[in-house]
Amino acid sequence: MQAVSIQTTQNIQLEYPIAGIADRLLAFAIDLCIMLGFFLLFNFISRLLGLGGLAVNLTLVVAAYLYRLVAEVFFNGQTAGKVALRIKVVKLDGSTPSFAAYFLRWLLEVIDFLIVGLGVVFIILTKRGQRVGDLLAGTTVVKIKKITSTNLQNKVLMDKVDEAYEPQIFEAANINDAEVRLIKDALRAFKNDANQKPITLIERKIKEKYNIQSDLPTVKFLYTLLRDHTYYVTK
Repeated sequence: MQAVSIQTTQNIQLEYPIAGIADRLLAFAIDLCIMLGFFLLFNFISRLLGLGGLAVNLTLVVAAYLYRLVAEVFFNGQTAGKVALRIKVVKLDGSTPSFAAYFLRWLLEVIDFLIVGLGVVFIILTKRGQRVGDLLAGTTVVKIKKITSTNLQNKVLMDKVDEAYEPQIFEAANINDAEVRLIKDALRAFKNDANQKPITLIERKIKEKYNIQSDLPTVKFLYTLLRDHTYYVTK
């Protein structure tokens, strides 16, 4: 299975399997069914209300077509079809895709899918499985379950530390069990789903609450915080 290597902003090297043609087309087909269902339902309702006509139909077509863009923006790179197939849109530089990136992909779907086979050809021929929209937006589509994680500490969720360990963040002694669980959940979300929002949010909240000054990258900061907390509570 092809994989794409992503260097995150925290200098963590992650490898994800590229979503295959079958997964992407099936996800797209599911989304098309949802879009068609939306159009037919509201077209029926508008006719019952006596609002039928070309203008109404065009409005419904545009609203249905916006579905994939809105879903990816608000659901972290996933539509209903992508959720069903466990695939998602990611940026190749490891950052969270911006609205502009999602918009560019969505805008170029007309070229990728309405020009028969063009998107499929590009996905097959490009090294990172990118259609035209992906190439211009700097994105690709991957399977959610990651293959490997290089340089990400495998002991993030450990229950003990070496006796010779020296803590770096003294405030780690003050974090509570609920915060520890939140940190672990955020790290799991990042490791398994390439979801950076939880780790960024929990880092900011912890630093603000305990007035922690640290220049460590987000993942390393949270890992160190957990390890230092473990050191303090086991001593």
